[in-house]
Amino acid sequence: MSSELQFYAEKACNFWGGCNKLPKLIKHRENAVFGVILKNNIKAALRLHRPGYKDLTEIKSEMWWTKALAKKGFPVPCPIESHKGEDVIQVSSDLVATMIEWVEGAPIGDAKIPIKGSGKKIYFELGMLLADLHNLTEDLNFPDWFKRPLWDIDGLLGETPNWGRFWESSGLSQEEKYILKLTRNKVKLILQKYKFDGAETLLLHGDAIRENVFNGPNGLTLIDFDDCGYGFPIYDLATATIQSIEDKHYQNRCDAILNGYGKDRYLTDADFELFPIFSMLRVLATSSWIISRAKKGSSVIDIYKQRALKEAKKFLEK
Repeated sequence: MSSELQFYAEKACNFWGGCNKLPKLIKHRENAVFGVILKNNIKAALRLHRPGYKDLTEIKSEMWWTKALAKKGFPVPCPIESHKGEDVIQVSSDLVATMIEWVEGAPIGDAKIPIKGSGKKIYFELGMLLADLHNLTEDLNFPDWFKRPLWDIDGLLGETPNWGRFWESSGLSQEEKYILKLTRNKVKLILQKYKFDGAETLLLHGDAIRENVFNGPNGLTLIDFDDCGYGFPIYDLATATIQSIEDKHYQNRCDAILNGYGKDRYLTDADFELFPIFSMLRVLATSSWIISRAKKGSSVIDIYKQRALKEAKKFLEK
């Protein structure tokens, strides 16, 4: 951990009245997340947001949504206001801080920690949780200034997708670029018909992977809304299962999350049919996303690339 990050974490805490102990870094992915004990003995998570990833309005929008969900009783860490009543604090010219409630429990797993057994129960419950999220969100009245990225056709397959032009990523051969470009064009036509036939878009969590789903004393809690944005609801479900795509229980987990979601929210035949395509789209998107996150030449970049090509070829062969 850089001393600069620690410095800004300590500086940020002052906007919330200070803390009893020095902030302790617990995770550093998109954001640097610190565990803190505020002066009033409230345990919380301080986030220093990755510079350049989201602008100030987008971060304020995330805070508005999660606070609105928490008020409705949805299990999400609620933002904690600074001593001046603010949810978002600018601690330097390019660094923004937010403070959220601490979530008791532990993640259901992560990319390297698989879920034990079939995982049917946990994914059924996660499906119900995501259905509740989408139902509650539809009933909210959002402010005019609210702004979040798109996970719709443009956000995944447009000229400037959220995580980059995966079909033109560095390290791809001409043949590999052709395969991914062909996949992109074919999927775009399918999703355009899906939308024309009435598929809805709404505000999604966008990243309900294992480490962002906590299991605690009161059941499941969704954390880390950093990638929330507007898209097709089925994308949330596909993303939630993506870390199991090479697991022998993958199909069982897909079925479970769809069944759990369908218990409280209607799914069409097209939703079921396109679920594998949205899973593939997540794989394609992350093959571009990883390039700016991993060290140059890292083997993980090739792993993500090969996974994307595998899913694209499987799709084209159908």
